[in-house]
Amino acid sequence: MPNSNIEMTDIERLSLINQFLILEKLCPEEADYYEKNRIALEQGYKAHYKTIFEHLWDEMSEESTKEVLDILEMHRAITWSVADLDKNNELKSKYVFRGFDGNEESEQLSYCHYFIVNLERYQELVQNPEYPDFNSHCNMLSKYRRMLAVWKEEKEQYELRLTLEQIEKIWSA
Repeated sequence: MPNSNIEMTDIERLSLINQFLILEKLCPEEADYYEKNRIALEQGYKAHYKTIFEHLWDEMSEESTKEVLDILEMHRAITWSVADLDKNNELKSKYVFRGFDGNEESEQLSYCHYFIVNLERYQELVQNPEYPDFNSHCNMLSKYRRMLAVWKEEKEQYELRLTLEQIEKIWSA
């Protein structure tokens, strides 16, 4: 949740007031919600400003998003390499992207879901297209960080695909 001490200029308030007026007309089923927020802004009830922004999440740093993307890229390389090496589908279930813990790594889990499901990227990491869930139900970030360190070393050595030895070295990090 963003900072509860929200400061706005009169111009910002007026802009939000006008947006809420428009939304009251465009979305009659939610008009009551927009009206209450508009009135709070019009009448300057600062204690209620935080409810206007309560649905906003804290920003995720570029560094954190890049780390998730690196993890996804690593798993993509592993998935593609396993597909090339595993003609009998014996290894496929061993090297599966597990996702992130919904309780302790919710920021990473949420971004992972957004990137894969909403942006429709890295579809090869989706195990169940009907219900794409990337909640590992256990902390994975420390393991992924160890794996990333090994993968970045191995990445320099492979052409297009990893060998089974490289995959196992990364996976067992």
